Amino acid sequence: MFFRRLGPTLAASLLAVTVAAIGTPTQDNTAGRIGESEDSLTPGTPIFATLNNGLDSKKTKKGDEVTAHTTEAVRSADARTILPRGTKLVGRVTDATARSKGDGQSALGLTFERAILKEGGEVQLYARIQAITTAASFAVGEGGPPRDTSSMGTTQTSPMGGRSGPPASQPPQSPSVTGPDQSGPTLTPNSRGVIGMRGLTLSTAPAEKVLVSTITSDGKNVHLDSGTRMLIVTQQPPREEPATQDN
Repeated sequence: MFFRRLGPTLAASLLAVTVAAIGTPTQDNTAGRIGESEDSLTPGTPIFATLNNGLDSKKTKKGDEVTAHTTEAVRSADARTILPRGTKLVGRVTDATARSKGDGQSALGLTFERAILKEGGEVQLYARIQAITTAASFAVGEGGPPRDTSSMGTTQTSPMGGRSGPPASQPPQSPSVTGPDQSGPTLTPNSRGVIGMRGLTLSTAPAEKVLVSTITSDGKNVHLDSGTRMLIVTQQPPREEPATQDN
């Protein structure tokens, strides 16, 4: 009855306004959530990750892409998951130097700048590598290791046609892999520097408006194996310097 009294034209106009008013808050809320996800990694948030591929300062060059993935979910201060476990982290090589005559050290500079979510979204990162350690080893199952550990991994047929493993009457028992060996080096939010990797040092400094973490060695090159574990910590974005005016 109400719309009949107003007339068809006026009623249609009011109906369109009502629908638009209902739809607008939903769109605003969605946009707010997207922006909120990107801004929820507060400075000091730890990100535990492992390298996807090995790196060597002799073979890589400045500008090469570096990828890793998170080994634990990264959550915001209010316990929302921002980066699920397995999220891809993308960075680049900022410096790759192999020691030669006249060079005191070899160096490998790295920075991580974004995270790619499985759903296709991205989260911008401004972070530094606070600590690194070796790739995780694997523990043997409850059955324990074979009695003669020298036979482990040597059951392939040799080029001479013989077998380097135990005799056929006593076939080797393959140990069951249960996961990372917790007895080796581990990373915590308080870890710093290089742990369990001899001859390497880690430092961080701003360069090109990003934080660059540089791993140096007195040897001929810096080599990181695939699976090298890292503690990456988010930082404050760099402040834009005010433009100076010429007199």
